[in-house]
Formats: sequence, structure tokens, C-alpha cells
Amino acid sequence: MPYNKHNSIFKNTPVRVILPSIIMLLLFAGSIFFYLLPSLENALMQSKKNAIKELTGTAIGSFKHLQNQVERGEISLEEAQITAKGLVKAMRYGPEFKDYFWISDMDAFMVMHPYLPELDGKDLSDFKDMKGKLVFKDFAQDIREGGDGFIEYYWQWKDQPDQIAHKLSYIREFKPWGWILGTGLYLDDINSEIALYRNRIAAIFIAILMVTSILALYVIKQMYLSEQKKSAIQGQRERLVRVLQESEERYRTIADFAYDWEAWVGTNGAILYCSPASERITGYPPEKFFANPALVREIIIDEDQSSWDAYCINANTDQGDSIDIRIKSAQGDSRWLGVVGRAVSGIRGKPLGIRFSFRDITDRKQMEDQLRHQALHDPLTNLANRTLCLDRIGQAMNRAKRRQKYFFAVIFLDLDRFKIINDSLGHRFGDMVLTETGVRLSEEMRGLDTVSRFGGDEFVLLLDELTSPGEAIRIIKRIREKMSKPFRFNGNEVQTTASFGIVLSPVSDIKPADVLQHANIAMHRAKEAGRNRFKVFTERMLETAVDQLTMENDMRRGLDGDEFYLVYQPILNLDNTDLIGFEALARWNHPRRGNISPSEFIPMAEESGLILQLGEWVLHRALENLAQWRKQTPGAENVYMSVNLSSKQFARIELDKVIVSTLKKLDLPPSCLQLEITESAIMDNTESAIRTLHRLRKAGIHFSIDDFGTGYSSLSQLQQLPVNTLKVDRTFISRMKTDPENMEIVRAVIALAHSLDLNVIAEGVEDPDQLCSLMELNCQCVQGFLFHKPMTSLKALELIDRRNSSDNKASFDKMEKARRDCKENKA
Repeated sequence: MPYNKHNSIFKNTPVRVILPSIIMLLLFAGSIFFYLLPSLENALMQSKKNAIKELTGTAIGSFKHLQNQVERGEISLEEAQITAKGLVKAMRYGPEFKDYFWISDMDAFMVMHPYLPELDGKDLSDFKDMKGKLVFKDFAQDIREGGDGFIEYYWQWKDQPDQIAHKLSYIREFKPWGWILGTGLYLDDINSEIALYRNRIAAIFIAILMVTSILALYVIKQMYLSEQKKSAIQGQRERLVRVLQESEERYRTIADFAYDWEAWVGTNGAILYCSPASERITGYPPEKFFANPALVREIIIDEDQSSWDAYCINANTDQGDSIDIRIKSAQGDSRWLGVVGRAVSGIRGKPLGIRFSFRDITDRKQMEDQLRHQALHDPLTNLANRTLCLDRIGQAMNRAKRRQKYFFAVIFLDLDRFKIINDSLGHRFGDMVLTETGVRLSEEMRGLDTVSRFGGDEFVLLLDELTSPGEAIRIIKRIREKMSKPFRFNGNEVQTTASFGIVLSPVSDIKPADVLQHANIAMHRAKEAGRNRFKVFTERMLETAVDQLTMENDMRRGLDGDEFYLVYQPILNLDNTDLIGFEALARWNHPRRGNISPSEFIPMAEESGLILQLGEWVLHRALENLAQWRKQTPGAENVYMSVNLSSKQFARIELDKVIVSTLKKLDLPPSCLQLEITESAIMDNTESAIRTLHRLRKAGIHFSIDDFGTGYSSLSQLQQLPVNTLKVDRTFISRMKTDPENMEIVRAVIALAHSLDLNVIAEGVEDPDQLCSLMELNCQCVQGFLFHKPMTSLKALELIDRRNSSDNKASFDKMEKARRDCKENKA
């Protein structure tokens, strides 16, 4: 009986229903929770990975664009890599825009790191993270073994060097440059976000479990009643309903909590399903789309609606094609959506409509636009950069080929004296001047023109669709007038001008870079003509530029190939017609052109910097010849050598050491050397010049100021200079008789020299009248063709030998004749 009683109790109570139901609910809730959570975690992690892969792909695309320009010869590899590093350094993303990209190379050298610039260029092959991982060496190894991919390591937390975090980075190689581009996710960020979703999902499942439990109790009650009524058919039906409800709930849970907006459009155009994500993406809740299925098309902007219509026809397949469209949300803002559509089929292939997945890709599109803008615009002025400028010029040249009576102009503009603004007021003020210059230029341009900053203080203007070439000249005159107005910033006011080089269409069949080169050449001609001018390019300008480059190359070769030689201009004392020294003069015997005038190659040497090499060669060769003369004849012991110094030589910090060591090497006393310097060389840096002069003077070397009277030195500065001699420029000497003002200038210079106890040498004395005038003015020394022309080293040695012999009467006779003529003219 007890057994039967126990069996009866079990049979007549809901225990056999309650226990399985509770177990079923717990298993259902647990399985859903543990099934959905990893899926969501994996989906979130995969979404993050895909996002950084897409961003990395965008940056790599910019690299490829720059590499294509390098291969086309539009820019150099160095310019492309500098631009690429600047683009990547400026890229930020993430919630606080602190996530970044870095660049290393396959040898584990850091190319660019935005938060740790001190690592740039360093070898990081031995760099280890807190776990001992060789991070950058592993990057290169992973690239070699498997190409791009993800790697975990420990690194500083974003821009916080004192905080280390676990990081997952995506690395990808740009093979043409051997660069590894990387960016990454901090796993703590991902775990925090996953924890947030986990908590939300847990709350949702608890709520579902509670509701389901209530429903289960109700079902249990009904089953209990059914058991009481012995209705097996009703119990079976209720169990079937419960299974269907659970299946529907599972589908709804997964579909409704999807991140993307999911929609199912039936064959008749009705919305059969619309996920809640529609409200987050479009601002419209699902009810709006159920009530008005045409709303899907209505929110698409007009320009993209035709593309959407065509896509809906093509998407009615199982291929899953995609399209990017723009919509206008309920809030009125524009958003980019990436859409994937695929046909839905039922049993036996019955068409059920199209299933669409909509994803908000606005951030990605904005990043692409930002990268594209940064790649084509100057960061300081926001004007077009060199790349965009060359592209616009190329487009104008192509239009000129297709259309008759089409005119355009390219203007290369350079600010005059901009370096002085930077040096005096600082680069920040200079940047403000450049920015304001860009504003002024843009204000004078038409909508179809292009203003670009080429670099530094150089700007390029493209004037398009001109009615005639003359219109470009009128526009430039207007710009020149506006550029001459003062710049006022922070209480400072400066005024500058601009020089313009112009290339007018039509142009020959050349590259856009050649057009810019021609405009640059014309601009330099404008600067040479006096600044604040404009010059139109001619083929003769190009020939001249090529000639100058050829001469520069020839000069480099000539300095190595003994094409240069020295001649010596004797310096005479007027009191006793005695030879007191020589001035060393450089000459160039070109193998094809013959002798080239110093007035032609000296300025070119100054501009190219070859004057340093030429000046050192002149100094060494002149002193070497003087040393030989002193060994060959005793008459050369009291003869000095005068050597010219350029401003660039004079600016060298170790000039005194070079000169003193040369004298010691040749066993010459310092007093035998007289260095000639110009007023401009001293005025360029007065304090430094005086220090250099005093060091050389302390060593025993003498100085003379060459071409005195043509510069801007003041009397107070002249008193500070340890010089021995003033040399009066030949331009004053040649016009003493014809121009009274020149006579007074010479008189004043000689009087000034006497008052300062300095010697005076008159250059370019060529006729007796000049000599007579200099004698009357008590000038001590002269040099010029009246006595001797510049001579070779051998002739100079012969002149030294004759200085005390009876053969040396020519100079004395000229002196005596000049004195007699002076007395006769006075009488």
C-alpha cells in the first residue's frame, strides 16, 4: 500500500510537470545566455577589428596614391613619405579621438609615432614590453610569415606614457616603402564594453526568465487542470503552443538586438519585419515603416534615389550585393548607410521578398573625406597643396588642347623679405602672415580659379577660363596692390610685397611640373629686377637658367680640374713708386668658352655656395705663390699678398683657424697677408664680424675694406673695426673728372682714412689725370692699368726682381710726369 500511495501522489500532483518545467526554463535561459553572449562578444570584437582594418586600408590607399605620384615623377619619394607620415600622424579616431596610427619598418626602426616622437628613427628591435615580448621585431616577423594580422602585447595607454595596458594591434605592410602601418585596440576598452553589454543582456534575460516563469506557472496550472480532466489532447496542444512561443521569442531576441537595421520587404512592397535599430540609425521607429513602406525610399536623398531603385532590382538575387547611399534622418542631418540586400525564398524556392541590412557608415565616410582633404590641402592655410595644384594645372592644359580660344595662366608668387619677418617677429607671426596672404589671394580669385600654397612663402595661382591673356595681368596688378597693404597682428605691423612669375597659355606639350618650373624661373627674374614686380616667362629665361646651371656644374668640374688660375694686380706706393704688394685675382679658362669674366662667374659662385671652395683655393694658391717668391728672391720679403674674402667665407666660424694654419703650413708671417672684405660682409652680422676680425688681427693679419663707399657702414662701426686700409672703388675713381660729386666722395674717403690713421688705396687708376688728382688728395697707394695690368705669377716674380734695379723706371717716370702735369695745370 505505501508504494501505491506514493505512486498515486506523484501521479495526481503537478510535481512531474513543475520539476521538468523549471529545469527546462533554467536550461533555456542558460543556453540562450551562454549562446548569445559569446556571439555578441565575438561580433563586437570582430566589428572593432573590421573597423580598424577599414581605417588601415584607407591609410594604405593614401600611401598608394602618393606612390603612384612618385612613379609618375610628380613628386619625389622623400616628399611622398613626408606627406604620408603627416597624414598618418594627424589621423585620430575613437570616442575621445586619442586612438592613433604608428609606422615602423621591416628592420624594427620607428618611422613615426604621434605620441612618442622621441622614438622616431630609433632601432626598436630590442624593445620589450612588460611581458618580455620583442614587440617591433615580432611585427616584422609576423608580416614576413603571414602578411597583415593582429598581435597582442603591452603598450602605454593612448597618450598616457605612465600607464601600461594590454593591446591588440592590427599591422599591415606597405611593401613599396617597406613600412609597417599599425593601429590597435586596448583590450580593457573592449572588456569594459563587453561587460556593459553582458550586464544589459543579463538584465534582459532575468526579465525574460521572470516573465517566462510566470507564464510557465500559468501553463503548469493549466496542465494541472488538464491532468485533472484527463485531457491528453489538450495537454499536447498546449505543449506545442509553448514550443512555438519559445521559438518565436528566440528569433525576436536575436533579430531585435542586432546592431544593424534589419528589414524584410515582401514581394508586394509591404514591410514584413523592421528591427528596432531603425530608430537609432534613421530616427524613425519600426511602426513608421510598417505604416508607410515607401518611407524607406523617401528618406534617401534625391541624388541617390535612382541608384537605390536600380539596386533594388539587382538585389533581388541571392548574391548579396552592396551599395552606399545617403539618407536624411528624422533629425534633419545627413547620414551614410551601407546596404546589403539578398532575396528571401521559402519552401520550394517560393519568393518571399528581399531582406536588407543597413549599417551606419557616416564616421567612415567622414574619415575618408578628411584624409582626402588632408592629402590635397595645406594644413596651415587650408589652400590647395602642390599635389592638387599640379592636378588642376594638368586639367587646364587638357582643356586647352580640346578647346580653341581657351586661355589660362599660372602665377608663381613669392613674398619679398619674408625671412626678415620670421627672424624678427618669430615663426608664429610669419604663419599668421602666410595665413592672411592666403585669405587675401582667395578674395581676389574667381570661383573657378585655384589658390595653392607651394611651400614656405611661395604660392601658386591658376587663373582659369580667361577671356584673354591680358586679363591675367590685370588680376595680378590687383593682387599686387592688395599684397602691399600692411599686415597687422597683436599690435605689430609689417608691410611686404610680392614678386610674380607668370606663364600664359598656350604652352608647349610639357608636364604640369614644367609649367610651375617656368613660372618659378620668371618669378626669380622679377626678384632680380628689384622685387614687387612681375615677369612673364619666355624661352630665353629657361635658356638662361639652363646656362646658369650648366656654368655651376662646369665650375664644380673646373675647380677639380685645374681650370682656374690666378693673376696678380700690383699695388704701388705713390710716395716712392715702390711695389708694396699684389692683389690676387681669380680667372677661369673654360675648355670650350675660353676665359670667362669674373663678373659672370663670381656672382654665380656666391649664389650656389661654390664661393667657399673657390675662396679657399684662391687663398691657398696665392699664399703658396708668395712663399715661392720669398724663397726665390729676397726682394719679396716685404711684399704682401691681398686676398678677397666673400661674405659667405667671412661667416665661417673657423675662418681664423683655417687661415692661420695655412700660413704656418707655408712658413709665412701673418703680416704678409692682407684680407679684403666688403662693407656688406661686415654689415650682415656686425658683432660676429668684429669678433672674427679681432681674432685674425691678434694673429697679425692685416685687413682692408674693399670697394669702400658703395656700402652702408657707419662711422661708429668703422671705428670699431681693426682695419688697416680703405680701398676706394674704381667707379668713383673713373668719374672723378667728369662728375664733381665723385671727386668730393673720393676726397671725403681719403680725409676719413687719414683722420682714422688708415692707409688708402685707389683702385682702377687708368690715366694720368686720375693719378694727378689722387696725388693732390694725398692718396698713399694706387693700383690700375696705368702702371700694370694683372699678371701671371712668373711676371710678378720678374717685377719683384726689377723693383730695386735700374730697369724699374717706368713707374717712376709716370709718377714724375703726373706730378709735372699737376703743377702745370695748377699754374
